Amino acid sequence: MANVRKAVIFSSLGRYLLMVVGLINTMIVARLLSPSEIGTFAVASSLVMIMAEFRVLGANAYLIREKELTDEKIRSSYGLTILVSWFMGSMIIAASYPLSDFFEIEEIGPLFMLLSLSFFIAPYISIPHAILSRSYKFGLISNVYFCAAITNITVTVSFIYFGFSFYSLAFGNMASVFVQSVLFLYASRDVPVYMPKFNNMRVIAKIGVYTSLGHVIRKAQHTAPDMVIGKMGTPTEVGLFSRGLGFMVFVSDSIMSGVYPVAAPYLADIKNRGENVSTAYLNASQLITGVLWPVLAVGSVASLPAIRLMFGDQWDSAAPLASIVAVWAMLRAPHVLAPQALITLGHESSMFAKELVVFIIFLVSIILGYQIDGIHGVAYGFVIGGIADLVVSALVTHIRIGLPVFKHMACLVPSLMVTTACWAGVQGIAYVWPFNETPPILSFLQILMVLPLVWILGLFIFKHPLRLELTRIAGIFRK
Repeated sequence: MANVRKAVIFSSLGRYLLMVVGLINTMIVARLLSPSEIGTFAVASSLVMIMAEFRVLGANAYLIREKELTDEKIRSSYGLTILVSWFMGSMIIAASYPLSDFFEIEEIGPLFMLLSLSFFIAPYISIPHAILSRSYKFGLISNVYFCAAITNITVTVSFIYFGFSFYSLAFGNMASVFVQSVLFLYASRDVPVYMPKFNNMRVIAKIGVYTSLGHVIRKAQHTAPDMVIGKMGTPTEVGLFSRGLGFMVFVSDSIMSGVYPVAAPYLADIKNRGENVSTAYLNASQLITGVLWPVLAVGSVASLPAIRLMFGDQWDSAAPLASIVAVWAMLRAPHVLAPQALITLGHESSMFAKELVVFIIFLVSIILGYQIDGIHGVAYGFVIGGIADLVVSALVTHIRIGLPVFKHMACLVPSLMVTTACWAGVQGIAYVWPFNETPPILSFLQILMVLPLVWILGLFIFKHPLRLELTRIAGIFRK
């Protein structure tokens, strides 16, 4: 457990630093490019991001969960990843201009071609990343991502300055991917295996097909709206919705970025030691919702000052969208680790089936939502998708992991009470100092001064398990 705590700390610190850089990048770009320009890039990048989830075909998950890692297994993982990733990169290049015609946006053809280049480098990022993750070297991983993020922001802003508009975002992405590949290969030099092997790939592919498809479908909930709105609406609407959704994804990732990388190795260790994964899942769900729910609740109420502070007042129309999407994020939170748990226990097909059912409901909901009420209808479609995710995840984890549904619901009650207290606190601030009339920086400082105290008091009043972690941390500082 000590290794896991240490890994989470290093992962969290590195990821939070990375997110600060990413936030700075987003804030700068949002002020340099218009909603239409950002929306144009979002249409192209959304499809590429979906395909990017499939390009490693589960090789990283295979390497992480294997008890014994040999050179042959690494070489086979390289072989499979190269075959799939290079093929998909070639397909994107071939389809770039037909896709441009489909979306009726001429400029995205070259964007697809630029973004496809990352697929030819991806194998030499994902495999070294998996090798480092097995050893809980998350501090080193974070350093690599930090260097890549600095490269991204430098290249992106430079190209915008020279008039390359939204193409600058693609150039920044290319530079970031190149830096990641070089640094990950150097960081994993203790395992100098780089030559691909194109046999014994079936066992990896068996894991990877369901794992990658599940990840693709789950990721599509972030990117499908850009494509749906891009086809049915305008680039400006894409830009506004992606900014509202992006704000809530940023809030969620601010909490979960340190947990996600550690979850799979942690659950794999529990399984390999013969311990109860269901118990670990319950404990993790309690801790995650105890932090994530209150933050999302506060973000949903304070979306206007947050978006003004981060992106500028030209994005005000994204604030109501972010408030609605926050409900979707809260509904997904109790089972946010379900994919990792199902993969760890060898239920990849169940994970894929769960994600597919949820995505079908989600996709139908956002399409109908746009037809009924435009981009606001898409936001309400997210809520319907979130309800589907909560229900289906509860059923699948009960059947496959043995997770008791009612016990799980009961353990989330303290998190719900703490969330209610934080929601009431930020509503009080909004009542006394209306957000639409108060400078956003002042609203941010008011929330920063009041809400942490409300959250800590709530943890102790409602006897949330997180209070024990806070007490432990306080004890460490006292020593």
